[in-house]
Amino acid sequence: MEKINDLLGNAFTQHNKDRKIDSKALINEALQDSEVQAFIKQNQVPKEVVLSSLNNIFQFHQQKEAAKTGSNPIPGYLPKLILHGSTIDLAYAPTKEKSKELVRQKASRHLELIDIPKRYRNVTSKDIIANEDRKAAIIAINNFLMEIQGHEYKQGLYLQGDFGVGKTYLLAWLARALAEMGKKVIFLHTPSFFANLSTHIKEQNLDEEINRISQADILILDDIGAESLSQWSRDDVLGVILQYRMDNLLPTFFSSNLSFDDLEKHFEETRNNIEPVKAKRLMQRIKFLGKEVDVGGKNLRLDD
Repeated sequence: MEKINDLLGNAFTQHNKDRKIDSKALINEALQDSEVQAFIKQNQVPKEVVLSSLNNIFQFHQQKEAAKTGSNPIPGYLPKLILHGSTIDLAYAPTKEKSKELVRQKASRHLELIDIPKRYRNVTSKDIIANEDRKAAIIAINNFLMEIQGHEYKQGLYLQGDFGVGKTYLLAWLARALAEMGKKVIFLHTPSFFANLSTHIKEQNLDEEINRISQADILILDDIGAESLSQWSRDDVLGVILQYRMDNLLPTFFSSNLSFDDLEKHFEETRNNIEPVKAKRLMQRIKFLGKEVDVGGKNLRLDD
């Protein structure tokens, strides 16, 4: 198979033959290219290296000019010069638009939404409205995003606030940013997840699903405290997931309308019993995994 440079070179050579253009004039034009001149000067390229690399310099100039007219031979990528030993060679870098597309593709591969509306998939920091009510949460999320790049365990967050103040939106921004970093993120709506456990039981893949969620790089449990729990789902599903993440120091995030104290009361009472000790044990895991941060403000959903 011909190298891409050979293919492009042949194409341009044939193109120029057809047009009967003076090759010496074309080479001279390429050598006068400001980027070529800057590259030669910056890298102090000897004359003999320049002369032996004329074909690559010519291709660089031709492909760059072609891209300006919308006939880029490699859509989404632009040529750049590199010094490879004693030769000036060609490499290809993505355009700004292509880079953005690649980031979107990477985030899409790494971010899984479970019962979360698709509109939360592409939330970025530019979509976040900063105000005093969200200040603490925004600072906490920014700090986490900066510190997690050090690859050490960082405690997640427990965003607590009233209905509609934007907790899910803040976590969607966090999820997207982490997915762009290459983290495998599972972002699930807790009440819906527990309501659908019977489906996994019927399909005989519940253990597999619990393991998959437990082992995600980042887990976000949205609207925890709004679910209806049995003793089994509390202890053998939620408890198992949180225990695994605590034991393995995996960052975990939560949003809830309930404070820590109110969430503990919620966990005490299942459909069949009241068990304060088990609720306290579950809360110990949540407090270890997520730092409580208040999110205030008005109910933004009323403005829809």
